[in-house]
Amino acid sequence: MSALRSRTARAGLLLAALLAAAVGYFGFRGERVRVDSALAAQQELTESLREEGRTRVVHRYRITAAVTGQIERVELRPGDAVAAGQVLARIQPSMGALLDPATRDRLNNEAHAAASAVSQAQARLSSARAGDKLAQQELDRIAPMVANGTLARREGDRAESAAQQARADLSAARFALELAQAQREAAQSLLSQQGKGGSADQVVELRAPVAGVVLARLRESAGPVAIGEPLLEIGDPASLEIEVDLLSSDAVRVAPGMNVLLHRWGGEQALTARVRRVEPVGFTKISALGVEEQRVWVLCDFVSPEADWQRLGDGYRVDAQFILSSGTALTVPTGALFRRDQAWALYKVESDRAVEQVVTVGRRSRQRDLLSEICGLFGESDLVWRAVTGAVRDTRSLLQKIQCLGDVR
Repeated sequence: MSALRSRTARAGLLLAALLAAAVGYFGFRGERVRVDSALAAQQELTESLREEGRTRVVHRYRITAAVTGQIERVELRPGDAVAAGQVLARIQPSMGALLDPATRDRLNNEAHAAASAVSQAQARLSSARAGDKLAQQELDRIAPMVANGTLARREGDRAESAAQQARADLSAARFALELAQAQREAAQSLLSQQGKGGSADQVVELRAPVAGVVLARLRESAGPVAIGEPLLEIGDPASLEIEVDLLSSDAVRVAPGMNVLLHRWGGEQALTARVRRVEPVGFTKISALGVEEQRVWVLCDFVSPEADWQRLGDGYRVDAQFILSSGTALTVPTGALFRRDQAWALYKVESDRAVEQVVTVGRRSRQRDLLSEICGLFGESDLVWRAVTGAVRDTRSLLQKIQCLGDVR
């Protein structure tokens, strides 16, 4: 009887111990946290910045009144095509306007200045042709070495950017020469009219210095006009560039030759462009919140074929994405990172438990999913907790929903 009571007591104690252990296990174990996990993955990571910009006709010319007098109604409208030498406006000079000694001296000075401008433009054109030829030869030399891996792709990009800049300089030099020649002819024409005397029926014709399109009509109605008053603005819509004003802190990260993607311009596919120039002087702009910002103009040239963007005009809006860097990197969702003292950390998943780990963060992408490059003791296919909240404690048991990161560009 005593032995039976002893066995019963031992069984009761064992059962109580097991029950206490179970209660302690489940009590201290706590509820498993449901989380979304993601795999760290090697993939293409693009670091970029975006800002709104607009298109602009590169070569534009403002037509002004050559003499004081009565102007006839200006019939041309914005969008009308004009040929080089076409009559744009007619002015009936006021009595004695062409006989005035001051006018005669001014016309003589303008004629001499126009002749000098033609000589200078011809010299710049010769220099631009030589620069364009040299840049193209350098590109032809480097391109095969980049293709076979002898040189880094960066060297090829620099050579291509230099060739593109040289072509733009050549185009600008040609336009400057055409403009200077047109101004010389206009000055000589006015001088010849001045030499004939100021007859009452004499009319001064203002002609287009270059072929293009009317961009703006600054004067429409007939009536009195003063010398130098702006009348029309013409330009070539095929010579478009993109201008973007960036914060000065962002502009220092942009360099000539960088690739640019143009979104939200009206077409389905993004257009490609390349940075030509970062202006060396900034300006102050008041933001929508009333904050003064230092901005810098960045000028870009189209790389996409003209047929893709020919419907764009002067002053059209675009969304410019500057590609700062691009390459393969070990990435995790940016939401998995959090600050720990002065460092970055994340929760690495090991055996269904969250383990805090300090990492070094590199580049960041703002395209589609927010991704960050991580460096340090971290491997591909390691699991991280996708979004950190206060529910996580180090080594907390996790109930995971694993998500693999897709390729983000």
